[in-house]
Amino acid sequence: MSEGYLVIAFDDSRYLDIAANLALSVQRTDARPISVLLNSKVKFNPAYAALFDQVIEIPDHPGIRGAMNKARLFDHTPYERTMYVDADCLLFSPRIEFFWRKYKGHPFAVEGHKQTQGPVFSCSLGEKDAAELCRLLSLPYITVFNAGVMYFERTSASKAVFDRVLEFYEGPHREAIGYRYKHPGEYADEPFFGTALASLDIPPFQPPATDRLQVTTPNMLEATLDIDLGHVSVVKPPKGKRQHVWSGVLCHFCGLAPIETYFAIANKLRKERGLPRMDRKQFQPVILSDAGHRENASSPEA
Repeated sequence: MSEGYLVIAFDDSRYLDIAANLALSVQRTDARPISVLLNSKVKFNPAYAALFDQVIEIPDHPGIRGAMNKARLFDHTPYERTMYVDADCLLFSPRIEFFWRKYKGHPFAVEGHKQTQGPVFSCSLGEKDAAELCRLLSLPYITVFNAGVMYFERTSASKAVFDRVLEFYEGPHREAIGYRYKHPGEYADEPFFGTALASLDIPPFQPPATDRLQVTTPNMLEATLDIDLGHVSVVKPPKGKRQHVWSGVLCHFCGLAPIETYFAIANKLRKERGLPRMDRKQFQPVILSDAGHRENASSPEA
């Protein structure tokens, strides 16, 4: 059964540059391949040819832009078992193998929590009320998670998740479920995946903070991010609680923050493979991916 990582680089060539950094980190840590999805607005850089198993150009969808293109992953992944990873992530540890084994046999897997009341999805630059969504959609709960990493298998059960995401997105409750994102016509993806998973009663994995697949950088006070040691450790202050230490194998540098740390690690990976350094000027100001991200104030790390 084929297994691999999948990343999206749409609309802006800088996404391809940071997707290449993700690929470098994967190849340093795991033998599994990584493929990239492009649209017509991004020309593939041949210098990255050795980094990707497949370079797949897909047509633009007339009604979908930006992050919501994750709803199309099932139709375009080349793998039977797929680990989708946002371009602004880096893989630090070979312990990723633990999660490949842990998720095997699950049609769709994310890390998060169930929520029935209070604000949700505030980590996606917006906010919805869990109780209102549960009432509107007759849901037992809302699945709250960060969609920077999602695992799925090529099964009818996982296809049902993507179908439900599109059903909610294209249905009469689009504005009630989601909200406009960073660019005209773009919606945040997490509200649609979170409600779709809940509607199909596919619960999220809820690992301890110190044993996660994904650790995100917003709101961190300090961190140890050492790609040679394979160590990701981030200190965060959940609202109204004592500081917690989050650790895992993938670090999601939302909006590339902290940018100095991200560039230092990315350039180290690039130097090892003889690739040119990142052009810092191209990333000023930081506008890629989840710039401005903030954690869900009502919950642990989403």
